[in-house]
Amino acid sequence: MIGNDIIDLHLAERESNICRRGFLDKLFLPAEQDIIAAASRPAAMIWLLWSCKEAVYKIIHRYSQERLYAPHHYVCALQQVTGTVITGTVAHQQQTWYFKSTSLGACIHTQAAASTALLERVQVFTGYHLTTDYTALLPGRVFYKDTYGIPFTRDKYTGECHPVSISHHGKYLGIASI
Repeated sequence: MIGNDIIDLHLAERESNICRRGFLDKLFLPAEQDIIAAASRPAAMIWLLWSCKEAVYKIIHRYSQERLYAPHHYVCALQQVTGTVITGTVAHQQQTWYFKSTSLGACIHTQAAASTALLERVQVFTGYHLTTDYTALLPGRVFYKDTYGIPFTRDKYTGECHPVSISHHGKYLGIASI
């Protein structure tokens, strides 16, 4: 169970008015708002927390096919902040999910998984969104979607299927695969 999300910070800044009344209350719980207020870069922290919630939402959607996204049902907690990498957890309906977010210039890329061991196995691609042919990005694999539109890869040689999570925002593309 993996998910990922990517945020183009320049596009997010242009498209979203994070200072508008009620914005934070609509998306974040009081403890999360405290994390944002204490951050050295509050706007970047808003998008990091949003990205964590979205990455876990993609996991939930993959297995339930439910399209209900209620941000207050996803509770973020930061565990470790080291330079450009932040790790933590997102709780959703008494299940804990683990995330790793990386800040790369003007983008934040988050991967989430059901366990820290699985998160360590995730193969990550972060880059510019130049193509819709993702096959070149994971050699030896063919991308496809199931009847629900959920992406997978199939190994060309063994036929094994692997979950993959694809995100794009603005000029950035993020892929997480097992």
